[in-house]
Amino acid sequence: MPAHIFIAQCLLLIITCLPYHLAGADTASFLERYSDQRQRYLELNELLKNGELDAVKSRRGELKNYPLADYLDFLLLKKEIARHAEPASLLTRVEQMKHDRRLHRKLLSAVKNRSAKLERWKDYQKASAGDNVPVHPCDDLMAEFQTSRALKFNQSISDLWVDPVRHTKRCDEAFDLLLAKVSDVPTGALWRRTVALLKRGERDEVRALLKYFNKRDGRIVEAWIDGLTEPQNLLPSAAMRGDSIHHQEMATLLLRRWARNDLVAASAFWRSNAKRFGFSNQRKQETLAKYAVLAAKRGMPESVELLNNVEPDRDVRYWRVRLALQARDWKRSLALLDELTDTEKKESRWKYWRARSLESQGYKSAAARIYENIAGGFDYYGFLAADRLSSSYPIKVNQPLVNVAQVESLRKSEQIARAVEFFLVGISWEGRREWNQALKSASKEKLIAAANIAQNVGWYDRALAAMISASEPGALDTLFPAPYSSYVGRTAERYAVEREFIYGVMRRESLFIADIKSSAGAVGLMQLMPATARQMGKELGVKAPKWRLIDGEFNIKLGVKYLNHLMGRFDNNMVLTAAAYNAGPSRVNKWMADRPVAADLWVETIPFDETRAYVKAVLFNTIVSQWSLNDGAITPLKHRMPDVAPAG
Repeated sequence: MPAHIFIAQCLLLIITCLPYHLAGADTASFLERYSDQRQRYLELNELLKNGELDAVKSRRGELKNYPLADYLDFLLLKKEIARHAEPASLLTRVEQMKHDRRLHRKLLSAVKNRSAKLERWKDYQKASAGDNVPVHPCDDLMAEFQTSRALKFNQSISDLWVDPVRHTKRCDEAFDLLLAKVSDVPTGALWRRTVALLKRGERDEVRALLKYFNKRDGRIVEAWIDGLTEPQNLLPSAAMRGDSIHHQEMATLLLRRWARNDLVAASAFWRSNAKRFGFSNQRKQETLAKYAVLAAKRGMPESVELLNNVEPDRDVRYWRVRLALQARDWKRSLALLDELTDTEKKESRWKYWRARSLESQGYKSAAARIYENIAGGFDYYGFLAADRLSSSYPIKVNQPLVNVAQVESLRKSEQIARAVEFFLVGISWEGRREWNQALKSASKEKLIAAANIAQNVGWYDRALAAMISASEPGALDTLFPAPYSSYVGRTAERYAVEREFIYGVMRRESLFIADIKSSAGAVGLMQLMPATARQMGKELGVKAPKWRLIDGEFNIKLGVKYLNHLMGRFDNNMVLTAAAYNAGPSRVNKWMADRPVAADLWVETIPFDETRAYVKAVLFNTIVSQWSLNDGAITPLKHRMPDVAPAG
């Protein structure tokens, strides 16, 4: 390459790329761009919450060209729909929102909901016409019955009928209308609904269906109803002879119920009888393997034999190793580690346990070579291996250079500006949607620039997410932030819980998304279940309603109080506290052995896959967070992981 071209490229690199933290120098002007209109938006939104719709309409012009102006229009129209006596009359205005298909769809949904509530079924059908219409299965069905003479089981109605999980009160009303009019119920749908209801334990609902069966099939269903509580008797009976899909589903249900109380007997029955229900040998083996692993997780004495008598899938191989480790049968653990696949053997997890097994048998040099091989890994097992060698952890900051031109380009993006405004006015869930769409299929350079923008406006969860997508593990300032730093520091001191442990839990629980809600119902930064939050609030003398849990500081306060509670219960053992935070203290007590266990071994044999991964992640996060907070000073895992003593 000619020298002048090389020099020119170097100068271009210097001009366009700056150290990551310097690229935020122009953040103030970026935030100031809409500061006045942002304040007006907040004022109008407050008026809207108070029901002052006319005041909002009169001041709407103050938001001209503001990125969230149309979102306020959406909120205003949604409020009007919720109040209107003739919601379909607002459909013309709803259609004016078609430029944003998602908001348009939400407004159509609002019109449908309001019309259904008022039982204005012709209006409901008007809202259901056209494109981009959301499906409301039960209300759609009722509207069809109320506005049409066609009352029969077609395929879509049958599919809804057999899926009670999707039913609302309106569905029950609609199906009562249907069943009162039709003379024949499709046989396939009848069986499917019967099985679905039995899975839910709704026997009275199944009895109500008996009149639609012929005598022979009715006797079978009656036997199923009566035998549901005694699956060990029903499974081998004449009532279960058959290999139809409904017989197979019932057999699976009954086997699962039997296995809850007598897993060994259920497995033995299945080994001999699965073919009778039409299951393939592969399906039989998969079920037997699943129950063998379940036996291992339950700590049953028969688990070793069950695991040895099934075709080994991944979980079977892993639990064979874990049981050998749990028994401190180091020779057997080495033999079982040899039975892993080549890919599995390369995982740092199993390399570490090979080294531990060798070391426990006295082969210290061979173990040391393996530890050295994985001690450079930036993960939980790398840290454990480093501790075995008494060496330092491979934690290094390598914050990437950021392209300033790319940052400026993103700041000019309407979608990024809209996303940031959503965040700044406290509607983060909408902001995340816009942000994620804007960065869909983004280049690494663009992701790094986006992370820089988010970091500098304090949107830590989007900065972290963008940097994870950019695959920059050395960007520790972004990947391990310390939001609410002052508050966390004060709360940590008050409840005697280390700051880094709080951040370790917080990162694993929510990735710092303050308003996140899990499918199980946990809320906020520390992912508190509402019942736990109420309990901690009661101890602190404050009310903790669910809606308040998305407040960052309040959530942290309750979460740290709960950590303090668990640490008191588990003698300040961080490993047990982390496990209890995820799985509950009663389960952790059940997992305690009758003799002291090395903490790394206890963690590796935690029965719940989720909790095992959770504890490892929290410990890793805690170390890296401490490193970031304390300028590189850390407390190694070996000092944080004392032996797990028997439950007292």
